[in-house]
Amino acid sequence: MTRAGPSAGWLPTGVMDRREDVVVLCVAVIVLIVATWAATADLTSAEVGVFRAVNELPDQLSGVLWVFMQYGTFITIPVLAVVALAFRRFRLAIAVLLAGVGVYLLALVIKQIVERGRPGALLSGVQERETFGEGSLGFPSGHAAVAAALTAVVAAHLSRRWLVVVLALGAVVILGRLYVGAHLPLDVIGGAALGAVAGSTVNLIVFARSRPPG
Repeated sequence: MTRAGPSAGWLPTGVMDRREDVVVLCVAVIVLIVATWAATADLTSAEVGVFRAVNELPDQLSGVLWVFMQYGTFITIPVLAVVALAFRRFRLAIAVLLAGVGVYLLALVIKQIVERGRPGALLSGVQERETFGEGSLGFPSGHAAVAAALTAVVAAHLSRRWLVVVLALGAVVILGRLYVGAHLPLDVIGGAALGAVAGSTVNLIVFARSRPPG
């Protein structure tokens, strides 16, 4: 009797999702390494141009972007975990806490290693729409890291339609950090890559029972 192929369902439940996490992890590690290396070099005209294009957008966007940027703050981590617990999604709650807190701490460590200043310390004429501590560092963006980590975890545990929502939130966080003058493009790229590394790693440890169709 011939053994059934993968289409017949002999592979463990969720194995394809784990393969996706492995691919994301490998790509994110490469992006993080390249972004970190580039962040230690001189600013390029391309990076400055992208930053100024977003940073110089109208001030009227501040209120709207501020609301959505909270997706990348530390407080969002316990809030999402509590919501997951309320819906009895225990694995999701654990994954959110591991990925969110872990990447937040990793971002702080990498900041001290790379020591890249914020845009205002490297460029003139920056529109700073937040108050930054003197000598605070820019690479990698903690907001982008947390947002990407949460996105990776939520995408693995909830239906595909939620992926659209969290990807949109993550994109707004990235653009918002440029807009408020907190980070340069490489900062948010590095942060997002770090978050993808953390989120996909946690997904490989805390297996989602199944991903609902959608």
